[in-house]
Parts: sequence; structure tokens; C-alpha cells
Amino acid sequence: TENDLLVFGGGHAATIVVRAAKKGLVKPKAIAAVAPTWAGPLPIVFGRDSSMQTRYGLLRGILRTPGAGWMMYNMLVSNEGAIQSQYKSHVYANPQNVTPAFVQSRYKLTTEKGSRYVPAAFLTGLLDPVNSRDEFLELFSGLEGKTPILVVSTEGSPKRSKAEMEALREARGVSKFVKVAGALLPHEEYPSMVAEELYKFLQENFEVNA
Repeated sequence: TENDLLVFGGGHAATIVVRAAKKGLVKPKAIAAVAPTWAGPLPIVFGRDSSMQTRYGLLRGILRTPGAGWMMYNMLVSNEGAIQSQYKSHVYANPQNVTPAFVQSRYKLTTEKGSRYVPAAFLTGLLDPVNSRDEFLELFSGLEGKTPILVVSTEGSPKRSKAEMEALREARGVSKFVKVAGALLPHEEYPSMVAEELYKFLQENFEVNA
């Protein structure tokens, strides 16, 4: 019906919607979690003990300041070289898909007013919906028998991120687990493959009119 809510989310957004559904803030008929993640770039590499949390807080504070913040943001995030390097190294699976036009489009987003605040939060883990793999798995198990959940993992995601996705393979609450080409953003890099899996999932759980 028109009131039925089907939610497809990628990366952190996928985990955030599962968390929201578990809390009853949204009541989707089904969820598709595409390359789900729960830890920001720095916490997933360096951890989140108290000393690191202090450092992340300092980094966030610097990134938010008018002068030094802009300088650091332009060095780490808002420059075409950094964007190209990140996408080629771990965000996309195929470096050839990181074209000059694509890099330019992403760079433009980083120059919008207020654009440095979200990256500062994301990089340092402030947007992380949970703090551990156990909490990550508990979110999905909390919807077992209530909401069908598709997890779309990827073949080329970074080692640590892939480990978190793979932890969902046999997890409670996960109705179906599939793997597609790509890394952290398969829905951008290989949208047709992801769309095909989403459509199959809908066909298996609902009456779908082609």
C-alpha cells in the first residue's frame, strides 16, 4: 500500500535505519542494508579507547575552527587529489571508475557552505550508530521475525570493513545475505547489480508488479 515503507540504505545509513527500526522510530516493511558499516574511518583503523576518543575530539575541534579548520579540511578532504586517492584506494573497487568528471563532482560537494562539519564528525566516529561489533549484530537480531533484512556485501571492500559485513552472513535477523562487485559504495559504482539484488529481494518477500 502507499503507507508501506521499504528502506534501502548504504554504509552508515544502513545501520542507522536498522537502529531506528529496532527503536520503533520507523516501521519499514523491509530493509536492504547495502555495504553496511558502523565505524568511521579513524575508529575502524585506530580503535576507540579513551585516549583515541580524546584525540578524535581534538581533531573535530580543529576541523570546526574557522582558520585552521579550513586549512586542514582542504588538505584532508576538500581537494581533488585526496578525493581521487581515497576513491581509488578503498571507496571504489575499480580505479578506472574514478574519472576526472567524477572527482570534480565530489570536489564540488566539499565546497558547499558548512560542508566540513559532517566529514569531521564522520571521520572521527561521531556519527557511528554503535560502538562495537556485538552492538552491531544486536541491532539486526532485534528485528528477527519482524522485518525482512537483505544485506548486500561486497567483494572489494577494505579488510576491516569487509570483516564487519561478513559478520552478518549468518547473523540472526538477516533474511538474506548476498555479495556483489564493489567496495564501500557499490550502489554508486555498480548500481545495476545492486538494483537487481534489491528487486529479487522484493520479489521474494512481496508481490511486485514488473
